[in-house]
Amino acid sequence: MAARATYNVRLGDEWRRTGIALREVDRTLPDELRRALRDAAKPAADDAKRRVLALPVQGAAHSGLRSRVARGVAVQAGVARGLGVRIVAGMTDPQEANLPRYLDDQRGWRHPVFGNRHNWVRQTTGGSWFMATIAEHRPQMERDLQEVLEHAAETIAAASRG
Repeated sequence: MAARATYNVRLGDEWRRTGIALREVDRTLPDELRRALRDAAKPAADDAKRRVLALPVQGAAHSGLRSRVARGVAVQAGVARGLGVRIVAGMTDPQEANLPRYLDDQRGWRHPVFGNRHNWVRQTTGGSWFMATIAEHRPQMERDLQEVLEHAAETIAAASRG
C-alpha cells in the first residue's frame, strides 16, 4: 500500500451521531452529506494542486513529478465509520509514495543522482505546498462543515416532526 501525506479534520461525536441518525431518517441524506463534506474541502485540495504545480523546477528536463503529485491530491469524505473529511496526497507508484511528503518538507530530502549511490544531492522546494495550504483553508472549511452539520440537523428535526 502506498504511503500518503494526509491532513485529517477530526470531527466530534455530534458528527458521528448525526451520520447515524441520517442513515435512519433517509437513505439519500448520507450521500448528500458526503457530497457536501467533499464540496467543503474541495477548494483546499484544488489550491494544494495549484501550489504543487507552481513549485520551482531546476534543469531543462522534467520528469512530470509535480503533475503526478497534483493528480494524487484527493478529498475523501465518509459517513459510515464516523463522519469526516480527509485530504490526501498519494502516489500510484509505491517507489514514489513518500515524494509528496518530501516535497512538502521545507528541509527537502537527499537522494542519489539517477540511482548512483556514490553521488547524492539535497533537493528542496522552498516550503510547504500541502500542509500550509490546508491549514490556511481550515477556518473556512470548519465554517462550511458547521453549516453542513446544521443543515443535516435541520433535516433530521424536520423528518422527526413530520
